[in-house]
Amino acid sequence: MKDSQKHFEKIWTKVSEEKQEMDSATDSRIWNGIEGRIKKNDRRKYYWTAAAAILIPLFGILFFYKDFEPKETKNSLSAIVLQTNEVSKTFRLSDQSVITLEPHSKLSINKDFGKKYRKVKFQGKGFFSIAKDKSKPFIVDAGGFSVEVLGTKFSVDQKSDEKKVKLFEGKVKVNHNGKLTYLLPNENWSTSPAKKDYHYYAVTAIKTFTFENTSFEDAITEIENTYGTKITYPKKIAKNEVSGSFSGNLKEILSIINYPFNLKTTIKNEHEITLY
Repeated sequence: MKDSQKHFEKIWTKVSEEKQEMDSATDSRIWNGIEGRIKKNDRRKYYWTAAAAILIPLFGILFFYKDFEPKETKNSLSAIVLQTNEVSKTFRLSDQSVITLEPHSKLSINKDFGKKYRKVKFQGKGFFSIAKDKSKPFIVDAGGFSVEVLGTKFSVDQKSDEKKVKLFEGKVKVNHNGKLTYLLPNENWSTSPAKKDYHYYAVTAIKTFTFENTSFEDAITEIENTYGTKITYPKKIAKNEVSGSFSGNLKEILSIINYPFNLKTTIKNEHEITLY
């Protein structure tokens, strides 16, 4: 603005020095032009200042939103994604169900969750405590098989080669390639390339066994199939006979069957046991 004003003042001074005469109308037009140019520059500067005042905070807001947008909603406009990295995390869903995801697991919640069904997609390992709602079944799509419940507590292992569902409370229905398996508390289900759909009991489940002149190896095979575990024992007693009826959990059953043969039990994990 100052440069334009000085330019016109210089011209005006030069004209005066050369004693060029101008009538009042010409004089008025010149000064009107000077003032108009100055006002135009003033307006232009005002508009740029106003635009900057609006845009700078706006860019700041957009930058802030981009950096701090919740991870759950970035991946999809139609689903909420919950996932874990190195540590387990527990989440509470809108229906008050509580899901604990083990490390490197992911749960995707459909946009229509809770309307007719409560359907989620799951990858990894996790524990599910599902709020009861008989009108809206909770369905876990675990990629290759699904678990349907109304309200219960169970775990799903979708990560390893042997896929597993373990039920702690309530009742669930496992659908694997159209084959349905119903589980009650302390019952488990698994499938793997080496072993097809398999229904067995938790090691804490109380079961009753009756043997009559049954070989030790056949009795152990029945116990293995019941509890889904591998039991190793001295082969020299494989053909010895077992008779009797007894009840208990896996540890108690093994203690009873060991007694006549003076064997002890080492439990490596729930799927590997050694009698010696």
